[in-house]
Amino acid sequence: MNTSYTPNHIPAKERISNTLFSLALLAYGSYGVWVNDLYVPGKRSKGIHLHDTPAWVMYGAIVCSCLVMLSVVVDHYDKRNNETNYKRFADTFRMLGWGFFGLSLVLAIIR
Repeated sequence: MNTSYTPNHIPAKERISNTLFSLALLAYGSYGVWVNDLYVPGKRSKGIHLHDTPAWVMYGAIVCSCLVMLSVVVDHYDKRNNETNYKRFADTFRMLGWGFFGLSLVLAIIR
């Protein structure tokens, strides 16, 4: 075993903010699909209200973003030398999340 390995250290403020933001985002998305009205705010517009299938697909994107944020927290506590696995996990779910996000908006437009 390589004794010169030093595990990742993620600052406590970043771990706490990632955890709290992912919990808040998951709660927001869960409430949105529960009432069948998931509102996605817009920067230069009024935003969009998603219902039915587009809302569930957007919820998939929300879950993916939560998993990416929480993987940073888990990586801090994992002392093994496997940061590349966490990076691969985060990159995969980041791309999957963006795919769900785009698909949700396309589904909302064609409805």
